[in-house]
Amino acid sequence: MCKVIIVFLICGLIMIPCSLSLAQGWAIKFVGNSGQQVQAKNSPSLSISGKALTMEAWVFPTGNGVVINKENSYEYALVGGQLQFAIQAPTWAWFGNGAVQVNQWSHLAVTYDGVESICWVNGKKTATDKTNSGNIVASGDPFNVGWRPFGDHQPFSGTVDEVRVSSVVRYNKEFKVPTTAFMVDGDTAILLHFDEGKGIEAKDISDNRNNCEVIGEPEWVKSTAPIADAKISVEKQGKLSTTWAMLKISKR
Repeated sequence: MCKVIIVFLICGLIMIPCSLSLAQGWAIKFVGNSGQQVQAKNSPSLSISGKALTMEAWVFPTGNGVVINKENSYEYALVGGQLQFAIQAPTWAWFGNGAVQVNQWSHLAVTYDGVESICWVNGKKTATDKTNSGNIVASGDPFNVGWRPFGDHQPFSGTVDEVRVSSVVRYNKEFKVPTTAFMVDGDTAILLHFDEGKGIEAKDISDNRNNCEVIGEPEWVKSTAPIADAKISVEKQGKLSTTWAMLKISKR
């Protein structure tokens, strides 16, 4: 298959075509090692304290473990093959359920609206809980992917792509899973595409710049998640800014 990559640089009303190679999509693979994690320092944007939260990621599990964690505030994990979560509002305990298949990609999300928490597996509501109500308790702990800084750390086994945490409820009814990379807006606390492909930094493409350190050498792998490569960010006001401004044309 022959591929032609055309990138348009838009400056005012001038469109300048140029030819570039298309960056491949990447992801982070963890092997259940308690020394492996992706970590951002605490920041005001990560210290969510309102009554709205969405945690989501594309996940290819080979086992269990913590996917997203802000200790003593919010987290979700696979526990016994089930999607579970903890939200400190005010009860800090595991809730939820929803079977997640191993060795295949799933879109996993947890939402909280100040009254009800919901687990979503591939767009389907799998569990709800009303134990918590009120504001989320903000913590000063770092933000983590693949690990938690408590007990045996519950290290994750599998591959993670497209991590986004938001201070808004993004899903309130069953939905079609995203077919493109997550977009950034004014409610995005952190968004990790994991497309660096190497090195010890994973960049947060939101305006908050909660860039993460890649610790313990989890493996950079080519992503096979069922989403398009193009990375596009859209602000709430409708302003379009392309992070990866690409038009990929494939010869049929």
